Order: sequence, then C-alpha cells, then structure tokens
Amino acid sequence: MKKLKIFLPLFMAVLWVSPAQSATDNQLSAIEKMGALNGVALQCRYMDQMQRIKLSLVLHLPKQRALGDWFEKTTNTSFMDFMGDDESCPDSLDFVEQVDAAIKEIELAFKK
Repeated sequence: MKKLKIFLPLFMAVLWVSPAQSATDNQLSAIEKMGALNGVALQCRYMDQMQRIKLSLVLHLPKQRALGDWFEKTTNTSFMDFMGDDESCPDSLDFVEQVDAAIKEIELAFKK
C-alpha cells in the first residue's frame, strides 16, 4: 500500500499534460487573450464575438485537449474576475476591434 501511495502521484504527474508542454509561451499567451475576451463576451452577451472567438480557435489551433483546457480555464477566470470586479461591458465596437486583434495574434502564433 505504501508503494502505491508513492507511485500514484508520480504516475499522475507523468500522465498530466500541461499546456506548456504542448505550446510555446507565445501560443499560450494568444490562447489566454482569447479566453479573457471570451469571458467578457459571455458576461456581456456578445454572442457574435463568442462565435468568432471559438471559430478562430477551431480553425487555427491543433486539436489538443490541453490547449482547449487552457482556453476554458482562462475563459472561466476572466468571467469570474469580471463579475467580482463589477466591471462594465466595453463598447461593442471597441470589443470587436479587440477580438480582431486577438484573432490575428492566434493566426500568427499558430501559423502552419
């Protein structure tokens, strides 16, 4: 039983694939920016922008669970921070420009 207690955490550490292992810092930063914008879009009900963000990720990111998890984590953090900080929604036209810039960043970061 003692060996299992030692072995199990080591085994789980080997199985865990962190986003950092599957992408560069630049790529993770671009995904994080998209997640942050998605959290605001959710909170402000900017449905068109949420769709654009997700479509961009589907089109440009490799199909890796760790990257999707990173996006979901940053989306959740952004959403919760927005609520907790009692922020107001950005102007919709300004937000579209922010999403445009983030999409270009994703395209460059994951250029094939």
